[in-house]
Amino acid sequence: MRVFLLFIDGMGLGGDDPEVNPLLTAQMPAFRSLLGGSPLWRGAVPFSGPDLAVVATDPCLDVPGLPQSATGQTTIFTGQNAARAIGRHLNAYPTPRLRAILEEHSIFRRVVARGLKATFLNAFRPEFFEWVAAGQPLQADRRYRPSASTVAALAGGMHVFRNFDQLRRGEAVGFDIDHEVLRQMGYDVEPVDPVEAGRRAARVAAEHHFTLYEHFLTDKAGHARDMAEARRVLERLDAFLAGLLQELPEDHLLLITSDHGNIEDLSVKTHTLNPVATFVRGPGAGAVASGIRSLLDITPAILRVVG
Repeated sequence: MRVFLLFIDGMGLGGDDPEVNPLLTAQMPAFRSLLGGSPLWRGAVPFSGPDLAVVATDPCLDVPGLPQSATGQTTIFTGQNAARAIGRHLNAYPTPRLRAILEEHSIFRRVVARGLKATFLNAFRPEFFEWVAAGQPLQADRRYRPSASTVAALAGGMHVFRNFDQLRRGEAVGFDIDHEVLRQMGYDVEPVDPVEAGRRAARVAAEHHFTLYEHFLTDKAGHARDMAEARRVLERLDAFLAGLLQELPEDHLLLITSDHGNIEDLSVKTHTLNPVATFVRGPGAGAVASGIRSLLDITPAILRVVG
């Protein structure tokens, strides 16, 4: 079986207060189609249907404190309890200890080791390839620091990465989906409709056994506590999902998950203790979802079925 992992940074299962939870009021028909018409909130999960299951997933990893990105993502992409390994939740970028876990247990590395094809769908900027060509130096001015997902992908080999030439040909997806932010940053890329970006993602995925797409603007919107911007980010993401669902081949298992809560509660600037939702859609979805209780279970669930 082929697997598409849609990783959404900072999207938890919030309450039913539309004053603080933009997931209740944003126009998100694609996500709602996976929840029987309900918005994504705590009361809508668990949910199941034909070849579909949505389960609440614990991001806390039995470690006190608010879940954070570096440890949560390391756990998602390896199946190892990163927070327990370093004794705390860690935000932002992985430490040397977390990088070692990512390099040894990377889902990319393990998929590739089976002789299967894996790809990181995000288009990486030229600065990344320059950093790799320079030997991946530690830079005091922090011009480039690899995220957990990037370290995991590096363990699978440079062939899993996609560049801006591929983005311009429709063979990759920008982190912002429609290229609005990339264009504001000065990159020469044409705008793309989010639905079409989702269709492009599905076409690339059809050629691979494992595909990852990472979207982090949800986490940024949650920290900004801007309801209008949060809705814009969520609606653009939903349009991407609509296009993905339209063209993702039937032999693909789609998993959607997150590392921690944030955007679902704009009453606070921090992350939350809320569980996250894991969506599983495709052949055998119920059986796959039945084994997912925490972030520790994502990589093992994928490895049990991929290929």
